Amino acid sequence: MKGLIIGIDIGGSTTKAVALQNDEIVGFAAIQSLEPVAAASGALGKLLFDLGRSLSDVELIAATGVGARRISDKILDLPARKVDEITAIGIGGLALTGRREALVVSIGTGTALVAAYEGGKRIVHVGGTGVGGGTLQGLSRLLLRTQSIASVERLAEKGDLSKIDLTVEDLAGGGVGRIPGYATASNFGKLLDEANESDIAAGIINLVGQVIGIVAIFAAKAYGLEHSVAIVGRLAQSPHLVRSISNVGALFQVSFTFPEKPDFCTAIGAAKRVQNPKNLILKKPYTTNVNL
Repeated sequence: MKGLIIGIDIGGSTTKAVALQNDEIVGFAAIQSLEPVAAASGALGKLLFDLGRSLSDVELIAATGVGARRISDKILDLPARKVDEITAIGIGGLALTGRREALVVSIGTGTALVAAYEGGKRIVHVGGTGVGGGTLQGLSRLLLRTQSIASVERLAEKGDLSKIDLTVEDLAGGGVGRIPGYATASNFGKLLDEANESDIAAGIINLVGQVIGIVAIFAAKAYGLEHSVAIVGRLAQSPHLVRSISNVGALFQVSFTFPEKPDFCTAIGAAKRVQNPKNLILKKPYTTNVNL
């Protein structure tokens, strides 16, 4: 039996860790991020404690995420390798969906889009958008006096978007071209005086979800991956955000996949990357004819 390969994603607010053994994910752990080295050590310790394992069971650590730059070649005297975050997102998205290719949309503070092909042999950083979890928290703090995503989601359960968003039908009296009348013409373009905090919460989540959804759709069509789009990151577990993104996909006949454990995508990708060091990642840009 081979030793454990540990993937650690050191984020700005949360550090996630996974344990891989014989190509099977055997454990997950997450802690609130502190200083990067302390966060990595803490996540590793929690993961091993939960598994009933010790440091001697670890073969190799793969570190990725924004805090990985401050990690040396050892964590708690165990060998550590750094994995490019974009590479980890792409490979992790394929692992979570069991697909050979996909556009992986990672919702963090902002949103990163990564095209992965050939089982992870070819990874392309498509780009992204500054709209993501940070946007949701910032607007919520400004408009609702809270930046707790859980609180915003609870408020949104009773929200009414018809008091917040302007629809195509509001403007044109019906659908326009391929866009039906119920589609959003302008997020927060209506904002009635009687709109309450629940309505505003629903509007914020809908704005973030629709921006992410439309950016993902255009990228998927440009990179030939409209048949395979995976949404990952902690916010990919929000039922309100999932609904908003899915509704945008339905308008353009693009089906989104929301895999289990989406917040561990990058940590999984890092572990799998070092597990298969011969699986080289090609950096050559992918080009295609674009018809949007």
